[in-house]
Amino acid sequence: MFNIPYVEVHTVDHCNNNCRWCHNYSPFCPEKEYEAKDYFPGLDILNGERFHLGAISLMGGEPFLHSDITRFAFQIWERYKRPMVITSNGFWLSEDAVRAYKDLWQLMSLVKISRYPTIEKRLGGYDEAYRIAMLIKEYNPHVRIEFPQKAIFNKLETFDEPREVKRFCGNSHCMALLRDMTIHRCGAGGYQRFAPEGMLSEGFRNCPHMSYDLKNFDYHDFVLWRSRYPLEACSYCNFSDRTPSVGWKVEKGHKPFNTDYELTYHYNLAKNMVIQESLDDAQTRAEFIRNSYGDLPQVDVISGLIASQHGDMAGSLKAFSAALQKDSGNSDARYFLSLLS
Repeated sequence: MFNIPYVEVHTVDHCNNNCRWCHNYSPFCPEKEYEAKDYFPGLDILNGERFHLGAISLMGGEPFLHSDITRFAFQIWERYKRPMVITSNGFWLSEDAVRAYKDLWQLMSLVKISRYPTIEKRLGGYDEAYRIAMLIKEYNPHVRIEFPQKAIFNKLETFDEPREVKRFCGNSHCMALLRDMTIHRCGAGGYQRFAPEGMLSEGFRNCPHMSYDLKNFDYHDFVLWRSRYPLEACSYCNFSDRTPSVGWKVEKGHKPFNTDYELTYHYNLAKNMVIQESLDDAQTRAEFIRNSYGDLPQVDVISGLIASQHGDMAGSLKAFSAALQKDSGNSDARYFLSLLS
């Protein structure tokens, strides 16, 4: 039986945090989220009788930008019953958000919250972020919570000509599964389709053995592929030669945060809070949106949903109508109004 410590799957490719030298190229990724079932064909093989699959890791991008991360995780858990890990930059940390994900925490064995200095500052510093994160244990006392430091980044560079591999690269342990059933040994190679033209050398891009196509699965070929080191690509990458460590920086031409992604996140979270009948938390989140982004139609939609839950149909109608006055194309307001008519 061959041991696979973990397999990572992307819930989304995009991220609200625009880190320079992101190994998954998230600042350049289009907005895209996936369904758990997208990964079932590949995971079915890796969870087969000839493998011991240690854990399934939910990643991105920023996984909490998925419109329903709890449903995604539950569908993975229900099918595979393997320990689950989620890695996030923690931009969403708040007491009401922790409550909203109470069902998610019960599925997790490990929650990793990366400490990016820009986000940590917005959250009120390390002590406050730590305090809020530890509230997760109220819903799952057995979950491990880690806070890896991300104030320092490895500066990713690739070379035109191969160089001697002088050190072991831990990224080679990566097992990144894509929805097309290819699996990759490192993020820099696995997600290279998102890298801007000229960012990666042709030598690195064209190296064999970076990926394995599970559609053509053969057990012995797979074990050989997974055990191979160094990869040819390693000789074109500075992670196996020298890895300059630099302070966190924003990607050139980008703002530190993608506020559109964050606004969508807060709006989706508020709607889910209404579904969970956590109406006070939904109202708090609506006020947060208003204070942070302005008096947007999304605020009126949330107010309409809260009024509907209270049985105030007149108030609900008024709120949805106000949303359409601000944005006649607001599909949520139109849909919820149609339910009232």
